[in-house]
Amino acid sequence: MFNNVVLDVFIGLIFIFLLYSLLATIVLEIIASWFNLRARMLLKAMRRMLEDDISSSKGYFRKSTLFGFIYSVKNLFYRFFVPIKDTEKFVQKFYDHPTIKYLGENRMFSKPSYLHSHNFSQTILHILRGNSYDGRTQSESNLISQELQAPTFGISNETLTHLKLLFADSKQDSYLFKKKLEDWFDETMERSTGWYKKQTQFILIIIGFSLAVSFNVDSIAISKILLKDKNAREQLVQLAISRQKVYGAMTDTLSKTTTVQKELPKSGDTLTTITETTVTAKPSDDYLDTTYKQLMNDAYLVQGILGLKGLRSSSDSADCKKLAFYYDSLISLETSGPKILKLKKLKTDLTECCYNSSESGSPYQSSELLKLAGWLLTALAISLGAPFWFDLLNRVVKLRQAGTKPSATSTYDQPGNGPLLNNPVNDINNNEIKG
Repeated sequence: MFNNVVLDVFIGLIFIFLLYSLLATIVLEIIASWFNLRARMLLKAMRRMLEDDISSSKGYFRKSTLFGFIYSVKNLFYRFFVPIKDTEKFVQKFYDHPTIKYLGENRMFSKPSYLHSHNFSQTILHILRGNSYDGRTQSESNLISQELQAPTFGISNETLTHLKLLFADSKQDSYLFKKKLEDWFDETMERSTGWYKKQTQFILIIIGFSLAVSFNVDSIAISKILLKDKNAREQLVQLAISRQKVYGAMTDTLSKTTTVQKELPKSGDTLTTITETTVTAKPSDDYLDTTYKQLMNDAYLVQGILGLKGLRSSSDSADCKKLAFYYDSLISLETSGPKILKLKKLKTDLTECCYNSSESGSPYQSSELLKLAGWLLTALAISLGAPFWFDLLNRVVKLRQAGTKPSATSTYDQPGNGPLLNNPVNDINNNEIKG
């Protein structure tokens, strides 16, 4: 089997990056669930579509690069974190519509995390044609045209202009107008997916750096350890191979997407068309909790193999607490004042030494600057995501296991392949000599 020290070092590093990428993804999913990040991103997209840009008017200061950047950041936070204001009447009316209102999970998470293009277009049509439309005696297209010409509620100027253009492009046909709205929604959702990826990439870097500091995951020091410590290298390679399938299942679950299909009736006939929306499947809370605990155990195991102490494990804390409890029991039995003071000081020194030793660094970390650089490298590696590192781990492990095994016997020794059998000896009359 093909085995190489450098290849094993790569396997060890890739496995560590995969481990902490999965851990960072779990933390990201928990944060996204707590702060409802997907619903907030959808709200940002709806604001982008249905309201005018609040920073569209450019004054003297906004024309400069620095102040323009500041206004852009302010606008970003406004569209993402600030609740819907009274001035945003179209967005408020959109989210108050029963079609959208009851897609939220509960009161705390009242806004949906994703929408189908049909829900968007149908809601806009309902709002524009009004509640008086009965579907028989009234023309839906005429009601929409009247509302666009003289809006009865606040529609921003640029949004109103865009809706008028879409309605004109559809020849004032409500069915074609609905399709134009869906196309507009789908284009915006494609861009919002990119916005969300950029956001998660930024959050992953922050989480990755926090994990690197907490667990002391110094990429530079780990490379040195794996190059010089044969036992640590072999143990980490074996751990990587043993966890390969488990981490593969975790990666698939966390990056899983779901395609939502919806059948819609066509105008004027009984045929149906199927529209699809692909969304990221949200893992269950129980799965996140179980996976988080498993990955934390593996992280502590890797710490023990490498000797890079960082975040104190529960077993380390328990040992130090047992030591403190032991000295407390000795102090409670002692009656002499000087001895009690001596035992208390000894308890303080030993427990402090115990906690410090459980958080100590490594002789391979000699420079604080190199340690910071190692943490930053780890954070950048984690931000690449678990699917990238799992795919790379599979390829490197296959490369390590590659190579042609030598056969038990050579072709020279196989029956019928020897020199006497392939090259018979003849007598002077050219007859084969046998025996």
